[in-house]
Formats: sequence, C-alpha cells, structure tokens
Amino acid sequence: MKNPILIVLLVLISAIGTLGATDIEGNTTLSGSNGYIVIPSAYPVTSGESAAITTGYHAVLAFPKDFSHIPFIQFGFKEDFEVSLAVDIADTAALLLQTKWRFIEKNTTSVAFGINGQMHNIGGTALEFAGQTYIATSFASNFIDLPSKTTILVGYTVKDGMNSDIDFGMGFQAPLWEKVFKGKVDFMIDFGNVSYSIYPSAGNAGNRGMLNIGMRLLPIEFMKSTYVTADLRLLDILDQNGRGLSAGISISFRP
Repeated sequence: MKNPILIVLLVLISAIGTLGATDIEGNTTLSGSNGYIVIPSAYPVTSGESAAITTGYHAVLAFPKDFSHIPFIQFGFKEDFEVSLAVDIADTAALLLQTKWRFIEKNTTSVAFGINGQMHNIGGTALEFAGQTYIATSFASNFIDLPSKTTILVGYTVKDGMNSDIDFGMGFQAPLWEKVFKGKVDFMIDFGNVSYSIYPSAGNAGNRGMLNIGMRLLPIEFMKSTYVTADLRLLDILDQNGRGLSAGISISFRP
C-alpha cells in the first residue's frame, strides 16, 4: 500500500473507529454551501429547532503555484434553511454570501432554491458584483451500481459580459471502498458549466465547463453534538489550464 493519501485516511479512520459516523448532511462545497465539490445539493445542512453552526477552511492550490484560502461559516435553521458566508482570499479577496431554502421534501427527493451573492476584488482597484441563482433537485439513486446521492442543478448567473448566463451542473456521491473505509468515506464527482464563484481560485468553468472529483470523510461525532468532516478534491481535471487541488476541514455543532 504505497498511496500516502490512502494510508493517512486509513490511520485516521482507525484512530476514530470507536466514534460514530452518521448519515447527517455534510460537508460543504468550496463556497461553504452544503453539497459536493462546487455544485450545491438540495439538502440543507442537518438542523433542528436549534440552529446548526459549522465553521471550516479550504485550501486551494491552482497549478502550478497560485494558492488561496477559503474560510467559511455556515448556519442551518428549522431543517429547511441554510445560510453561509465564505471569503476567497488570494491577491485580492471575494465575499460569497449564500442562502438555500428546501421547499419540497418527499421520500428521498428534495428540491431547493438557492442564491449565491458575490463581491469581488476587495482590496483591489474596483469592486465587482455578481449573483448566481439555482434550483437543485437531489435524490437517492445508483452510480455505477453503488447507492448514491445525485443532484441536478439548473441556474442563472447575473454578471456583465458573460458568453452564457444559463448554468447547469450534476453531482454524485457514493461510498468509496466501503469495506476498506468502513462506510466512513465517500467518493464525489460533479461537473457542469458553473463553479463556486464567477472568479474561482481554481477550476474555471466559464468556457468549456469542468469535471471535478474528490473524496470525503463523512461527519464523525467526536464530542456530544459536535462533528468533524474533511474533503480532498481535484478540480477541472480535464483541462491543462485551471486545474487545482483543494483540501478542507470543518467542525459542526448541531444541538
């Protein structure tokens, strides 16, 4: 077994083997919204009568050497509402404010409406504003004969000078080597013509769209009502320019 990432995951899972993995919703996209890699799902972060609070950090390396930081905070309310705020920090900063409302939940299918408001070039010469809205449908399905969560997203981007303002994306999440990782790690894939931001630090879907893959340590309860999750992602893997690597971790309090 020579893969260092696999070794680290196995050691981590062994260390937390006595703790409980759950089926609650988590973790987040790069912009702090509950979902896949860049595509949000229709499932809000798990919450109840009391608000759920999640804070975390994503590191993004755009090949060959550009590096950025994305800290975020997320709140879940009343099972169907979610609000998140992320800051994408590179040479300048971008502020990403998002909200999601699940208005349909029936059996294993959910439908949600979301908004991603963006302020760019903070600390630069001139601010620029943009917005993305979407309808996402998430449902239980099979992905290559594996039980998965699937999302279809259709949206609209508001920004001056765009070639196309109609957004489309899909995401899949399924168990990764379930016997090896004891059902605590999932494989993710999402693709489309939209990213987590109109000016992403890595993975620009503006011209031809992009394909992303990743793996996710599912929420682990390490203290009462407190969970930790982690993600490792490869962004825009089919393009020579714009490829990126991202790693993230979050801690959630869900009373």
